[in-house]
Amino acid sequence: MNDNCQSFGLFIDENIDPRPVTATLCRSGYYVMLLKGASEECETKYGRCYCDYNEGSLLCYCPGSVLQSVPTACCRLFAFHPALFSGICEELRFTGYTFFSYAPKEALHPSSEERNILISCIDGIRRELFHSPDRYKHTILIRQITCLLDQTVRFYERQFITREQVNKKLIAHYETYVSEHVVSEKYMMRGSLSTTRCAERLQLSNAYFEDLLKYGLGRTHNCYLQLMQMEAAKRKLHSTDIRLARLVDELGFPSVSYFCLVFRKLTGYTPEEYRVIN
Repeated sequence: MNDNCQSFGLFIDENIDPRPVTATLCRSGYYVMLLKGASEECETKYGRCYCDYNEGSLLCYCPGSVLQSVPTACCRLFAFHPALFSGICEELRFTGYTFFSYAPKEALHPSSEERNILISCIDGIRRELFHSPDRYKHTILIRQITCLLDQTVRFYERQFITREQVNKKLIAHYETYVSEHVVSEKYMMRGSLSTTRCAERLQLSNAYFEDLLKYGLGRTHNCYLQLMQMEAAKRKLHSTDIRLARLVDELGFPSVSYFCLVFRKLTGYTPEEYRVIN
């Protein structure tokens, strides 16, 4: 069944081959969600490295996505255009729904109960589309779509928890990588340790990597990197007579004044005060 409601910027279909339409929708500025049924193909094709549940997968694509892997069939396809939210929900920020930028191998694998909830949300949106037009219809559609997105975030958070042991290994690898970079004393030669660089090291998408740190460390990459740089600075100030300008260069800070500002904010002392005290 194909319900294409251009006036609302929505597209809903079921039990189809989503490959022809997904690319068109993404090029047209739509956010796309594909709920795949359970199958052995689903586990192998998307590179699943950790088995949560076998009830299928939810893959999400943001506008303009370069589609490298799209399933050959899905039980629900749902897409919406962000223009649908214009002037209705100004507080909604699609940047909060980071799963739209995850790689296919980072898809959500819902439990049977979670899958039923997702289907119920999509079918509820479909029913509202058929409801006679009135002044409540647009607002109700917005709320139902937001509910679907929030449920997806909730289930992804569960997935991060159930993958705790696997994620601990990824985070440990990340921490070792940052530590080696900071203590190498070749920061300027090796360049900035960016989020993209770390994500590539772990073979993750940027969005998934950032969420992994949020749930696993409670910090962003930049925050964690800065903390490790400060720890390295404290060790050098304590054990050597290194000049401040050289220390700043080795750790990759843009200027001595900025380094001193951050150092005092984190320790309560200027670098020279810290050196004297220790």
